[in-house]
Amino acid sequence: MLIRVSAPGKLFIAGEWAILEPKNFGIVAAVNKRIFAEINESPDKNIYITLKDFNLNGLKSVFSKGKLKFSQKLTKKEEKILAFSKTAIETTLRYLENYQPFKLRIWGEVAEKIGFGFSAASTVAIIAALLKFHKKSLKKEELFKLSALSHYLAQDKIGSGFDIAASVFGGISVYRRFDPVWLKSQIEKEKDIRKIIKKPWPGFYVERLNLPKNLQLLIGWTGKSALTPKMVKKIQEWKQKNQSEYKRLIFSIGKLVKELINAWKLENKEKILKLIKKNEDYLKELGKKSGVNLETKKLKKLSEIAEKLGGAGKLSGAGAGDCGIALTFDKKSANRIKKEWKKNDILPIKAKINFSGVKILN
Repeated sequence: MLIRVSAPGKLFIAGEWAILEPKNFGIVAAVNKRIFAEINESPDKNIYITLKDFNLNGLKSVFSKGKLKFSQKLTKKEEKILAFSKTAIETTLRYLENYQPFKLRIWGEVAEKIGFGFSAASTVAIIAALLKFHKKSLKKEELFKLSALSHYLAQDKIGSGFDIAASVFGGISVYRRFDPVWLKSQIEKEKDIRKIIKKPWPGFYVERLNLPKNLQLLIGWTGKSALTPKMVKKIQEWKQKNQSEYKRLIFSIGKLVKELINAWKLENKEKILKLIKKNEDYLKELGKKSGVNLETKKLKKLSEIAEKLGGAGKLSGAGAGDCGIALTFDKKSANRIKKEWKKNDILPIKAKINFSGVKILN
């Protein structure tokens, strides 16, 4: 039985960094750059994994004592490439308890270097494929929890889970992070993953938003990848030494996002653009105060061009590279922004909002 699943990539529209703190919301979107996972029966008792985009083909492994053990010795680079896929498989098999050996192949349109959430989309696609293969159905909220738990474990218990939410639910959503302290305590004391998945997760919230009429969402690639885990650690170190300044900025971003959610629902175009610009200002200030270069020269230029030509621009996600976004409500303005980006060595990405989230393709 051959099963194929796909999950979309992600884009952060507003609320970066503040999303890591309790009670704050972010606006997140799924984009139509998808990861695919294909699964069928293994010819023997082994598990075979192929990551097509990284030329890792038919890696043989067995699942023992909650861990995948590979037959061949992996290089450090291969271990790093496989980290999220390996944890997704381990977490799901621990959840299932009984499993049938399988062959799993993963590939995608989500380029890792562009910052559309390769690791999150692949985690969601792998877990959904494994569940379908084993004839297990989960509600989307439960699939989110299992995927978020796996992703959380794979990246050393950091991250907000917004990228997982985008891949699972699709479209544009208001998202609030689960309580990471609670989740960490559950992981430490609860051996049965199924019990963690079935429990309500304190703090977690997701709500679908409609797309405002005539909204043009543009994405620009700066040509430089960013290492989010390292930035999170640096910001956290600065936070410990500068609590009042950190709280002021995070509170300001959190308050702004609440205003933006209301403006979004009311389709107040002028206010949406004004708040997107203000969000960029706060992120720029956070970068300067913390010493973490969140707004690179290219991201700054991307935003300046958008504002000059009738829109609003900002970094998207952690910053320090990857993608920036621009919002405008005029197609002519959108075309001018893209042309000007190209002149300044910023690559417009052909991607748009994807409303379906994770889906079984056969």
